[in-house]
Order: sequence, then C-alpha cells, then structure tokens
Amino acid sequence: MLFGQMKLQTILLLFGLLILGQVNGQLILTEEENLCWIEKLKSEKELEKQLIVLRARILADTNVYVKPIGDRVILKTEENKNIEIGLCRPLLIVEGYYISMTNNTEQITIENLVKELTTDNIKQLEILDGEKAKSLFGQNGWCGVIFLKTTNKKAKKILLRYKV
Repeated sequence: MLFGQMKLQTILLLFGLLILGQVNGQLILTEEENLCWIEKLKSEKELEKQLIVLRARILADTNVYVKPIGDRVILKTEENKNIEIGLCRPLLIVEGYYISMTNNTEQITIENLVKELTTDNIKQLEILDGEKAKSLFGQNGWCGVIFLKTTNKKAKKILLRYKV
C-alpha cells in the first residue's frame, strides 16, 4: 500500500510540474514566440486571466536553470546547429521597481512571487512591447515590459520584497 501511495504521489508531482512548468506546451525561447505570448496576454481582457498567463510564464521561464552562465542562455538546436535560440524574458516592473527573475533566483522565491500575483494584490497590468519597450529599457526591454500596479500599500510592500 505504501509503495502504491508513493507511486501515485510521484505521478501527481510529475503531472503538476508538467502543467505548471509549461506555457502553451513549451518554453518561450525566441523573440517570435515571445511576441505571440505578448499578443495572448494583450488579448485577455480580464485581469485575473492576464495574471494566470503571467504566472505560468514566470514559472516556465525560471524552470531553465543554468547557474554558471549569465541570464541570457544561448541554446543550439540539434536539427540546425547554425540557429541560435536565446531565452527571452519580459521585464517585470511593480510600482516603478524592477522585479528580478534570473537564473540565480531561487525557485522558492519565484514560487512565492507567483503566489502573490493575484487580483488581491494587483489592480492593473499594462504591457509595453516593440520599439517603445526597446527604446525606453534598452536590452532589458527587448522581450517586453509588464507594469503592475498594486491594490494598496500592503500589497506594494509584499511585492517589493522581490525587487532588485
């Protein structure tokens, strides 16, 4: 009986990782995939749905962990070794403060941040992309910028624990 419970728990854990660690079934690596993701985020009209899309993206982005390398990971595909694919993460800004999510960020920190991204704490989400994001934020804005406005001072204080 104990072995059966452990097997079930393992299956549930793997299933949970599969669902939480993916955005539309894959990690977003290229600028084109990122543009599609931004369009999906923009198309969601309800804040709760936008936050669901954002939380899933944050979890998927941070499932790639390569500690000795910098934050922009370069991967080469086996099919075409000449194509380079780089990890593309949007910039997250809460009330004017940059929220850092890099390869060196501990998973528990990311999970705690994701838990706080709810309508109880966030009242507005704005998206800046394309040339405006690139011109205002340079290399950091290449994959878009997500601005979050908090519901109150307590929510702001909670979320700013994750600022750079």
